[in-house]
Amino acid sequence: MQRIIVIGAGSGGVMAANRMRRALGPDEAGITVLERSDHHIYQPGFVPLLFDLEKPENLVRPTRDLFLNGIDLISDEATLISPKDNKVTTAQGGDLFYDYLVIATGAQLYLDEPAGMREGLEKAERVFTFYTLDGALKLRDALGRLDGGTIVSSAAEMPIKCLAAPVKFILLAESVMRMKGKRDNYKFILTVPTLSVPPNIEPYASALEAILKSRGIEVMLDFTPATVDSENGTLEDFKGNRVNFDLLAIIPPHEGQDLLQNSPEVGDPVGWVPCDKNKLLHTKVDNIYVIGDAGAFPSGKTASGAREQAKVLAQRMREHIKGREPEAIYDGHTVCPIYTRHGRAMFAEFDYDRSISPAKESYIKWLIHIHVLRRLYWNFMLKGLM
Repeated sequence: MQRIIVIGAGSGGVMAANRMRRALGPDEAGITVLERSDHHIYQPGFVPLLFDLEKPENLVRPTRDLFLNGIDLISDEATLISPKDNKVTTAQGGDLFYDYLVIATGAQLYLDEPAGMREGLEKAERVFTFYTLDGALKLRDALGRLDGGTIVSSAAEMPIKCLAAPVKFILLAESVMRMKGKRDNYKFILTVPTLSVPPNIEPYASALEAILKSRGIEVMLDFTPATVDSENGTLEDFKGNRVNFDLLAIIPPHEGQDLLQNSPEVGDPVGWVPCDKNKLLHTKVDNIYVIGDAGAFPSGKTASGAREQAKVLAQRMREHIKGREPEAIYDGHTVCPIYTRHGRAMFAEFDYDRSISPAKESYIKWLIHIHVLRRLYWNFMLKGLM
């Protein structure tokens, strides 16, 4: 019997483990998941939560409840991967040995850049992030208190989870204030470090830029924040461009987990895992796969992408264990739902080579994202049923 270890129980890790369990009999493979957190969070719910379109209790479930029978969950943290020995060392001092390893450790926020951001987030007076549940709740409360001024949505660096998140936040914020009859009290600004509007893929970038312009939202492209001054309410980039704000919603830079930064044979210096974008295999170690945000994939870091990767991974693992050459490949397919206003959304759907869906807003897409996706996520996607 082959030993498969999955490190991480975020979207990618859970989907991969459950799909592999469905694909492989109990006598073919033992599947162990290593996860340090006892709860799993539905992160796509963070932006709706900011505007009371979602409840926090709907976004959290116990990690242990997510797995099919026949999957062993170990509540511990991986601290080192030793690929030459096929070994994972844990924080509690144990060693786990594998025949195949799946890295699904996700991304973490790097809070020391831009300068002043960490201090601003800790004060939670003017500077916020909605990339954690606690941060989203603080920002929700701050938006409720605010009665006017300048709201800035900023992405510090790329790549980030959900490329279009800064766009959908500012569009939904503007729409909600307009619905409340307070639009004239506010100025809205979007800053991004890219040369086009995220997700930086046509036709979505141009369509979103036109929507932003039509709504009077200022867009600053090629703006990489260098400093955040929460006391004086200023955000400045490396070129000296400055933006004043009353409320800043900033997405911090992302990096890979410490585990991968400390395992140089597996991760790069920033903690991303170099991998074949189609086969999901590590570029140098032939029995290590990567799924989700941890991989250095050219596609977006989304739960949708992880779902497609999990399908491919399970098929490839089944072929490995049956002694056949795996043929399944991942084509980069992902879907990024983008709120364009209250009651409207757009789906940016694309793969490595092309855009797939039209750049059109619709009420149906809004309903799907607000009322359907979370239920599909908990009840079907994580379980490997779709």
